[in-house]
Amino acid sequence: MNSTEPPLPSVAYWISSFEPEMEAIAGEVALLRRNFPDNVLWGVSPATKLQWSKRAGYAFHPRLHYLFRALTRLRQNRFAINHLFGGLGDWFHLRALRDGPSVLTLAVHAEPTSPELLSKLDRFVVEWPRAREQLLALDVPPERIRLIPPPVDLDRFQPVSAPPDRFTVLFASAPARADWLTARGIDLILEAAQRRPDMLFRLLWRPWGNSLPALRQRIETLDLSNVEVVVDRVLDMSAQYAAVHATVFPGVDAARCKPMPNSIVESLASGRPVVVSERMEIQDYVSGTRAGHVISLDAEALALALDRLEADWGGASEAARTLAETSFGQDRFISGYQAIYREIV
Repeated sequence: MNSTEPPLPSVAYWISSFEPEMEAIAGEVALLRRNFPDNVLWGVSPATKLQWSKRAGYAFHPRLHYLFRALTRLRQNRFAINHLFGGLGDWFHLRALRDGPSVLTLAVHAEPTSPELLSKLDRFVVEWPRAREQLLALDVPPERIRLIPPPVDLDRFQPVSAPPDRFTVLFASAPARADWLTARGIDLILEAAQRRPDMLFRLLWRPWGNSLPALRQRIETLDLSNVEVVVDRVLDMSAQYAAVHATVFPGVDAARCKPMPNSIVESLASGRPVVVSERMEIQDYVSGTRAGHVISLDAEALALALDRLEADWGGASEAARTLAETSFGQDRFISGYQAIYREIV
């Protein structure tokens, strides 16, 4: 940092997910915490009863939201900026927010809460272009909106040669809940696997929630020998992308999918082209490039898109890496937030 620049501001980060190795939003916040070191992490999370850790963060179950509001009210003035990560419906956090410089990053779809609560915010950051239109429709002034796509570590995720095995397709955005399998596009993936028995479909599954038994039952019912489920808390995701040719996320219900899936961004950086559905906001980046395909909610469309990637894998791989470099680099992510912080302090 140039000696003439002002010191970095202190930041209180507000989130609902506290596992950066498994949850994309938590990973984004972890990156910011490393670059803005005078910080705290706290929030209301239904996945946690109570977590009290300076390093991992202070998490409160929604039933404890009054305690959360009381404690954060006492500590907010310690920090120059309050930065909320989530959606427009995060009323637990917005209600607890006091006056002062504040930022909300829209990383998920959610119905907006009251205009009064949203009026507390100084800046809105959107991760995909069409979110800006939603904010403008809510009468948010355009000068308060910034576009900063999610980041990827371009040094950690790098292209390598294609694996020598048969064309292998990865899905790495497993839901915790069984009733979200269809929403995440699992049915479309399994139907595509039926249509392409010569391809291997690898489903990377995190050991959480109740979705795994339901997934295994669907695979068994369809008698799919070309679908494998890998259950693990994977720390080295770069090795997972190196072992496949493409990554898919044919999400059906946008409200139950991260609009900008971490697995798709990392896959692009790894030189692995992608297929996403028209319901995924990352389509704005993929569409019109050779980096992948945007499909309708149709298993045959998914299978045909994979055929096209297999036929043009070398060109698609290069285009995927180029897209990651031009749109999702960590340096752009960090400098974008640094500029916003300095604007509002």
